Amino acid sequence: MRRVFLFLIVAIAFIAGAWLLASVPGRVNATVGSFEFETSAPVAILAVILLVLAVIILLRVITGLARIPRSGAGWRRRQRVRAGEAAVTRVLVALAAGDQAGARKQARRARQLLGDSPQVLLLLAEASRLAGREDEANEAFRSLTRQKDARFLGLRGLLRQAIDRRDWAEALTIANQAEAVRPGTTWLRQQRAELALQTENWSEALDLIGQDARRTVYYTAAADAEPNPVRALGYAKQAWKEDPTFPPAVLAYARRLRVDGNERRARACVTDAWRRAPHPDLAEFILAQEPDKASRYEAAKLLTQRNETNPESRLLLARTALEAGFVSDARNQIEAVRAEGFNQRRVYLLLAEIEEQERGDTEGGRLAQRDALRLAAGADPDPRWQCASCHADHVTWQPKCSSCGGVATLRWVSEVGSSRTVPAIVS
Repeated sequence: MRRVFLFLIVAIAFIAGAWLLASVPGRVNATVGSFEFETSAPVAILAVILLVLAVIILLRVITGLARIPRSGAGWRRRQRVRAGEAAVTRVLVALAAGDQAGARKQARRARQLLGDSPQVLLLLAEASRLAGREDEANEAFRSLTRQKDARFLGLRGLLRQAIDRRDWAEALTIANQAEAVRPGTTWLRQQRAELALQTENWSEALDLIGQDARRTVYYTAAADAEPNPVRALGYAKQAWKEDPTFPPAVLAYARRLRVDGNERRARACVTDAWRRAPHPDLAEFILAQEPDKASRYEAAKLLTQRNETNPESRLLLARTALEAGFVSDARNQIEAVRAEGFNQRRVYLLLAEIEEQERGDTEGGRLAQRDALRLAAGADPDPRWQCASCHADHVTWQPKCSSCGGVATLRWVSEVGSSRTVPAIVS
């Protein structure tokens, strides 16, 4: 019904227009060169209208012909975009399926179709890295760094590559560049902290790392590495506060107190640590200042008086007593240790020395020494610093394992009887 109504309106308007055009009076004369035209006014008006319409149609045709190449290029561009987007989807599917080779192939095709867009470069880098093509991944990450908005993505990928190949100097340079692009990023702060640990920049690591169970180790290492004595004392004191039973921290603080002339405070810290958790290194610090063997024995008795039944205390007293010539005292301590089930190699080596001093070069003395050495061969190992990651043994404590590079992984391992392990630090 509506179409009929519209048709009637258009028809009426057309008829009215034709009637008005036909009712226009007059004639029109036109001369063009040697040609002369004469017609009625309605026909002339209709001719002008038709001429205008013809010109408009001609212009539209010419414009359409001119747009054909551009339209073809646009069509081809849209086709490339659709094909590129399909390749990106196939990359994601291949990565999810674990098809590294297929993901790399599709990522390279996506780059050909879509160019060096950040998304394509990132996918190509990840696919190449997973496929073992670090060179291609490196090139893609570097292309990302040349794009202002995607520079951080490229630097992050390059940083991860440098860390994987343990190129700490390069990693540190890239991390500083990334920090300049996006300062204060949590992930980057963690990476910079780890790099500080790997490059043994302990003071920077302390500034970057928040709450961490290994801070005692970091403070101790910073104290040992710091050339400024005031700052070194501050680091050492903080390490001791963090864990007053951790021997390296206690000794780091005590050594600096001794250098500053505060011997009394240094000995008090070490004595308190011995009372809580005896350790041979603590005893060496105390005995190092004694002028003779008898003084060492007296200093050992003073150190152990509040924890004298501990096996470490008994062994220290036995060794210093033996050095001072008090063989019977040394034997009493060794026998007490053995009665408690302490079965380490050093016990029997001390016993062999006792037999040698007490019995001399006699048949009974040689037999007693031989028995002690035989027991030592089958005894539990002596305590030592051992890496919790690679299980490498170390003569002295280090903040970083020289074998595997692990930070804060060294433990004081003591195998007593049933191979009991006493961790000195928890990393």
